[in-house]
Amino acid sequence: MLITATMAALLAVLIQGTGQVGGFSFAHITDTHCSGSANEAYLRKWVAALPGISPRPAFVVNTGDIAELGTPAEFARYGAAIAGAAAPIHSVPGNHDVRWAPLGKEGFTQAVGPAYRSFDQGGCHFVLLDSTIVLEHWGHFDGAQLAWLEGDLKKLKRGTPVFVFFHHWLGRDSSNIDNAAELLRILAPYNVAAVFMGHGHKDWHWTTAGIDCFMAMGLYQGSWHRIDVTSETAKVVLVKEAGEQTVAEIRLHRPARPALRLTWDDPEAPNLARRRFLAVVTGADGKAVTEGLRGEFTIDGGATQPAQIDAAAKKPRGLTGEFETEALAAGRHTLGVTVTLPDGASASGEMPFVYEPTDARPNLAWEFKAADTIQGNPTLVDDRLLCPSFDGKLTCLKASTGAKAWALTTGGALFSSAAVADGRVFVGSMDHKLYAADLKGGARLWATDIGSPLFATPAVCGGVVCIGANKAIVGLDAASGKQLWRVAAGSFFQSRAATDGSAFYLGGWDNTLYAIEAATGAVRWKARMGRTKAGAISTYYSPAIASPTCGGGRVYAVTNDGLLHCLDAATGAEAWAVRAPKGGDGFGYSSPLLHEGRIYLGGLGDAGRGDCYCLDAATGALVWRCSTGADNYDSSPAAIGPWIAIGSVKNRLTWINARTGKVGGAYSVGGGYSFTTPCGSADLTFTAGMSGIATAMRTPAAPAP
Repeated sequence: MLITATMAALLAVLIQGTGQVGGFSFAHITDTHCSGSANEAYLRKWVAALPGISPRPAFVVNTGDIAELGTPAEFARYGAAIAGAAAPIHSVPGNHDVRWAPLGKEGFTQAVGPAYRSFDQGGCHFVLLDSTIVLEHWGHFDGAQLAWLEGDLKKLKRGTPVFVFFHHWLGRDSSNIDNAAELLRILAPYNVAAVFMGHGHKDWHWTTAGIDCFMAMGLYQGSWHRIDVTSETAKVVLVKEAGEQTVAEIRLHRPARPALRLTWDDPEAPNLARRRFLAVVTGADGKAVTEGLRGEFTIDGGATQPAQIDAAAKKPRGLTGEFETEALAAGRHTLGVTVTLPDGASASGEMPFVYEPTDARPNLAWEFKAADTIQGNPTLVDDRLLCPSFDGKLTCLKASTGAKAWALTTGGALFSSAAVADGRVFVGSMDHKLYAADLKGGARLWATDIGSPLFATPAVCGGVVCIGANKAIVGLDAASGKQLWRVAAGSFFQSRAATDGSAFYLGGWDNTLYAIEAATGAVRWKARMGRTKAGAISTYYSPAIASPTCGGGRVYAVTNDGLLHCLDAATGAEAWAVRAPKGGDGFGYSSPLLHEGRIYLGGLGDAGRGDCYCLDAATGALVWRCSTGADNYDSSPAAIGPWIAIGSVKNRLTWINARTGKVGGAYSVGGGYSFTTPCGSADLTFTAGMSGIATAMRTPAAPAP
């Protein structure tokens, strides 16, 4: 049976005994990818060998990707594989545990335990965190978790060694976590001995913000860590089939780390062509360090540039650097600085800044900060903007000003975006319920339990509201919430349903695009799609991430194998299927937009161009390709006035002339990752991001005819 978090905590207390630091070992494994394959056999073999490890680990931490697809069956197999282990095995989720998981993080917590928690052992404190984003491979720590972490660490006795574990890496090039700086800020006052991570399938050791960081390859690749803790040190040993290697020996009792304070050494203005910063370093003794410093800086995580000693000052103050802003998109950006002291210690920090060179559009109109992450799309209806967030609230804002009009509270996080019809708002919640509210005042009209977490966005047709759930497509009476029909499906749904006035169209993780009669729930047709290069159906390539669209008697859907399909809405027969042109970013997660006889579609970003495409809706022939220079990823095109607007994972918005494919403006919204499709009007454009901020920008002026 699985060792629960309560049992593990009790074991930790019993083993800790006197509370003295040290006298034990623990193991770090990662990326077990347990799915009934050879990976699972290797895990079982490793667990069976635990009693023979010397010194024997008091416990084990698995830093994620414990499963492959995050299904209940896989979590059960993982539980069986580690049952009866000679030591408690603690696990945190990885992207594979939540990216294709039909129950989201609920599946992990039901089978394995809390996604984040802490415990004590041998005078040390162990913190297990959840760096995952449901439905994505990227990393992020949500607000509720960071608040818990701050409270957890405040309870520690001063100087207690702390070990931290999570899946995605930070502190290296192309860090996978958008708010890693916030985590490091919270950890900075404490005696953090080491951070252990997975995800990269590499045997790496590095330091960030003065903290030793370690990654191991997947366990099935024959790589794991044993950490031997004494009263003074923690020796990190990399164990492989070829033998053992001591990677590092970390001092557990060391002076405070150096601190970095960043300020602007020029007036704080949003239109300066050049910016100059000052980095002031305070050593472990609390005194300013001004000699022998080395440093580098980045803008928005880009290429590193060297920082310089502040030679112009009469008295040395620290390091400084200058950079040009004219090449940046208007909007919010982040300066990142790392300083190395003469003794090899380092300190890092970030500082945001705004660059808006003129009053020309696009520029910032207003911002609204939700209580937690926004992963779904904002929905614009007249002068109302509907924003779903992870605190379970659907907030209605006055679109022209950002003022809050009302908020609908649900019992779970909101990944689903809102759909509106006949003065009613519909939104699905992770509490398994589909909610309806009055658009004018936000009064809750009804809530119906669908039976599974709801990621997908509903659609409304003929008084029927339809939403995809886990292994089902459900139709409800829009007025009462009463279930009218239910269609069985092979897996779960995460995208928006589409409707042409007579049927609903939904793509699921079972490699199937469904056409369902709106009035009766009868299956009009089903189309199987999403194949490997060898032609075999593959779950990974399902038509599930991108939402279908329909019009003119046709349905358009994207599969993750890079194909845009055009099907007959009446029969499901495929009229044509095309790939992105050679050399451009492939089709994948971005949803097609049908607008005035053309299909607009974002590229995945795998070629690094941030391509957006315009295709002829009748034939699939390419009309134009526009490279935005930003990784679109999940964001889809939206028709906003004369523009096609599209976002990006790094939260930069681009407006493209719908007719010519020429870029008409860009704005860097900043604030972490965004998987949002924008919406808007000729006056304002709206987007949101993982930072929980909804942003309104003034739409660029219409292009010349």
